[in-house]
Amino acid sequence: MSKQRHKSVLDRESAAKPLLSRQHSRRKFLIKAGGALAAGAFGAVPLRGYAAEPVNIGALYPTTGSMAQIGVGCVAAAKLAVEMINEAGGIKSLGGAKLNLIISDVQSDTTVTRTETDRLITGNKLSAIHGCFASALTLIASEVCERAKVPIITGSSSDQLNKGHKFTFTPFARASQFARAQLQMSKLVSDQPKVAVIFENTAFGTSTSNGLKELAPGEGVEIVMFEPYSAGFTDAGPLINKVKASGANALFSVSYLNDLILIVRTVKQVGLNVAINGGSGGFVIPDFYKNVGKLAEGLQGIAHWNHDMSPDCQKVNEAYKKITGDFLFEYAGGLVAQTFMLADALERAASADPQKVREALSTLDVSSGYAAMAPGGKVKFGPDGKNVYSRPVGVQWQNGDLASVFPKEDARAPLIKS
Repeated sequence: MSKQRHKSVLDRESAAKPLLSRQHSRRKFLIKAGGALAAGAFGAVPLRGYAAEPVNIGALYPTTGSMAQIGVGCVAAAKLAVEMINEAGGIKSLGGAKLNLIISDVQSDTTVTRTETDRLITGNKLSAIHGCFASALTLIASEVCERAKVPIITGSSSDQLNKGHKFTFTPFARASQFARAQLQMSKLVSDQPKVAVIFENTAFGTSTSNGLKELAPGEGVEIVMFEPYSAGFTDAGPLINKVKASGANALFSVSYLNDLILIVRTVKQVGLNVAINGGSGGFVIPDFYKNVGKLAEGLQGIAHWNHDMSPDCQKVNEAYKKITGDFLFEYAGGLVAQTFMLADALERAASADPQKVREALSTLDVSSGYAAMAPGGKVKFGPDGKNVYSRPVGVQWQNGDLASVFPKEDARAPLIKS
């Protein structure tokens, strides 16, 4: 393999460079807080008389375009996770091989995602890929990975991802699980929830909203409005006026960041007094609070990962904050866990061959360490590549931070009723 293919990811991806200057204090923190734990998981690396060949991991994330806010944060988390593993000695069974992250910007575009996934696979000797977080993009990437027989592990939530796939692994909650939890949370603020559901017309929005609609009767929740909108719209007024007219006492908005900011601001501008559950997507990232400020306080949401779930989550969160200045949000935190899942699979496979890594991922069963950073603290993949223990966590904005508040066994702070 040429030197160009093994070039450090720090030279490959300029979009996230400002977040990731290698400070001396950061390296000390990683070795102490992250590296020590990883070393315990993978063992000490014996001294060798040769340098083990790096293991290439592909990373598909939008660092430009409409989804770049989340994508850049994911790149920062991906680099952090790889550095933690490498600082701890790499993959013992492969002679201490270091992980080499090869990042591709999919530009928030489905067509680009297809071509970049194909280019990443054909142009590099990859053991696995992680990406893309947005279901519309991941659905495309997973198709390419399936044909190429390269495993992909993702935090995307679409229930469609695992259908008929053997190389796709989803360690976190599905869209349908998000829907049930969101409906259950509506009872925390009203004994008779009347919910307006508005959703972007994408794979993420459609799958999540359909789950809400199907599950609502069984959860004792009345949906009084069910309305799609075009993602990236510029005027939420007409949509929110419909919500106001519906008589809803709760609003579920299935949206990514920019749309959700506009929706929340519009709700406040028209004086609509309604409990808001922003679900996942743009609601659970720091940029949401930066844009709406105190308007976010008390708003609820659903996530597949939160930084207060366990001591391991909190340690990684502190490392990430030293790099970016922000807390480790859902997709980025889940990505750190996914990288450690790949390291676990590589260790057990004792091979960088993608099909052997796929087999090792299929038998993953962890309940401790960074690879187990999921609600409930367990990850085990079933035959369809889904984590059999997966469940979402309900969160709430409290004092500029996201606190886990639901269900009871995952709550790390009491719900604040507004």
